[in-house]
Amino acid sequence: HRQAGNPRGDPRIDQQLAWYLKHPEYIERTFSRAAPYLHYIVAEVEARGLPLELAVLPVIESAFEPYAYSRARASGLWQFIPDTAARFGLRQDFWYDGRRDIVSATRAALDYLEWLHETFNGDWLLAIAAYNCGEMAVDRQVRANMARGLPVDFWHLNLPRETQGYVPRLLAMTRLVRSPDDYGLEFSGIPNEPYFQRVDTGGQVDLSVAARIAGLTVSELYELNPAYHRFATAPNGP
Repeated sequence: HRQAGNPRGDPRIDQQLAWYLKHPEYIERTFSRAAPYLHYIVAEVEARGLPLELAVLPVIESAFEPYAYSRARASGLWQFIPDTAARFGLRQDFWYDGRRDIVSATRAALDYLEWLHETFNGDWLLAIAAYNCGEMAVDRQVRANMARGLPVDFWHLNLPRETQGYVPRLLAMTRLVRSPDDYGLEFSGIPNEPYFQRVDTGGQVDLSVAARIAGLTVSELYELNPAYHRFATAPNGP
């Protein structure tokens, strides 16, 4: 699989790596939350032939907290803001917020990342940076560097401070995930098998009833269906 790029010598990656190594409890907590979702996300990334680093992006975006909500009104594992969610086909209404739908939001996030990758001429680090701060912000800096005859890769752009840390944070995390033993870390095992499957209910259903039929607690059902913010699924689906 193609890698998003991982220049080992950049001090920004080393700084993020050092933070993670000082907070192993954060990593353990995050990946325990990831357990219901990670197999599905990895499978979707692999099916498209995308860099596996992208499967770890929800660690950076939301720490795999499906109800994460930011000051910028970004929501869900993939932290979509309302406008971008609408652009990529995620419905948001009284019953349902597609930004928190594990399946639909993963599809939308990978669609968006593929579009950004194409927009930035196959540069994954620019695509990932644009996922954080928006394609217009990255494009402005690329054009500014071009006008001055400067390199236009991520490491040479004058991007917002958050974005300057965002890409190294992802690269540091993927380094840990790929070789935890090298850093004296141990992750809780996530079984290499699907955790959930989709069921067509044939119509609106009360989530507490669905949980009882499925043999789950209501909280477990909501953990797998965080897009529903009422007592039941939407009358018109999904």
